[in-house]
Order: sequence, then structure tokens, then C-alpha cells
Amino acid sequence: MITTVIALLIGIQGSQPDSNNQEGLSASQIMSKMFAHYAEAKSAAGTIRMTQTANGVSVHTNTELQYDRPSQIFLHQIRDGSQARQWYLTSDGKEFSYDPPATRNPLIFGHKRMVEYVTQHNISMTLVDILGAASRSLGDLNPMIESAISSKDLLKKLTGQWATIVYGGRHTVNGQTVQAVSGQFRENPNSPVSGEFEAYVSPQGDFMRYVLRQRLEFPQYSRDPIEVTTTWDSDLKVGVTTDKSLYRVIP
Repeated sequence: MITTVIALLIGIQGSQPDSNNQEGLSASQIMSKMFAHYAEAKSAAGTIRMTQTANGVSVHTNTELQYDRPSQIFLHQIRDGSQARQWYLTSDGKEFSYDPPATRNPLIFGHKRMVEYVTQHNISMTLVDILGAASRSLGDLNPMIESAISSKDLLKKLTGQWATIVYGGRHTVNGQTVQAVSGQFRENPNSPVSGEFEAYVSPQGDFMRYVLRQRLEFPQYSRDPIEVTTTWDSDLKVGVTTDKSLYRVIP
């Protein structure tokens, strides 16, 4: 069912001509296959490394992620730079905990962790629900995490940011041949185009790299827009054996 929903979400996005790859798949079909790859996964584990660069300065956030559906997850993020810190989202299948953001400034996060039951009012939460509860409490809620957890709302948001989508040929990422998809980026369907994106997907459906280039306004620093480039590299694998000892609630 989610595969059909994803196909509909992506299929209406691009307005530019879209060439096919050698297997006859369009850019939309490549991304749909990738989303379905994670949606059907019972487990996944790996790391995601984010590098964001502006005016010659780079900041990195490393994400360690593993999950077992329906409700066990371990997500640990570490950011370097002047605002260095770390975040945890963990669930043992019965309870989950996360760091609530501060209420006054979304860039400053609180320190008292929240702990909730996975089953509330006789309804059991899934990974999608758990991530939704903690989505504002993470340092980097990125396209790799959104795709791996397979939340329909998050995927709708992600695909709505693609003003156009075209097939970009075959490339090599970390020694592996992948297929590229690219297009114009916007913050939401009602926003003007503000950048470009590139997505790199393996033949198996692994989302290996996502590059976002944006021209953003920072009046306090510059009169002209500043180009910000953010790259996520992922080695997440589905169907792997996870480390069950990591599924513990961190109070």
C-alpha cells in the first residue's frame, strides 16, 4: 500500500522531461523503488554522515541508526563545531525516550529527557509514531532518516520539496555504481525554487547520498544570499542483524 502512495506522491512532482535508465526506470520510479525498499524492511542499521558547508566553514553531524519494526529503535547523533552536542532517541519496544527541544529557541535544546510508553490508550505506537514524537528533538532530521522510517507525512514533505525531478545517469559513490536523480529544490510546494538536489540510489534501493545546494538569506552576515551545501552519506543496510543491547531507554 505504501508503495502506491509513494508512487503517487512522486509521480506528480517533476515538470521537466525525464529520461529513463537502461532498465527503463524513470527518476520517479527509481525513488519510489528506494522508498519501498525501506518501507518493506523489518530491520536496518548503519550510519549517516552530514556535512554542511557555507563560506568555507563546515559542520558535521554523525547519526548512528538501527531499528527493528514495529517499535524498537536506537538513534544517536553527534554534532561538532561551535554548537557541538549529541542527541538520543531510543526505544526498547515498551518505552521510548528523547530530548525535548527548548520552547523559546528551536536551536537550543532542553536537557531533561522525555520518557513515554509505546502503548498508550490501548494503541501501540510504531517507529513512525515514535519518530514523530521526537522529530523536533533531533539535531538532524534528514532525508535518509525520513526514508528509512517511511513516514507517509515525512515522505510527502520530502517529495513536495522537489519542484522537478530528472534521471541523472550512473555515477560512483564509495566505490559502488549508483543511479542519480536530480532536480530543483523548494522549501515547500508553495515556495519559490531556492536550490538544487541530487539523490544517489544503489541498484538494490539503498539511499547512499543526498546533496542539497541552497541560496539562503542571512541579513546579519551578508547582503547577498549565501550558498549552503549539505551532503548526507549513508551506509544503512536493511534486513541486517541489529545489536539488541542498544534498545534500552535512556532516562
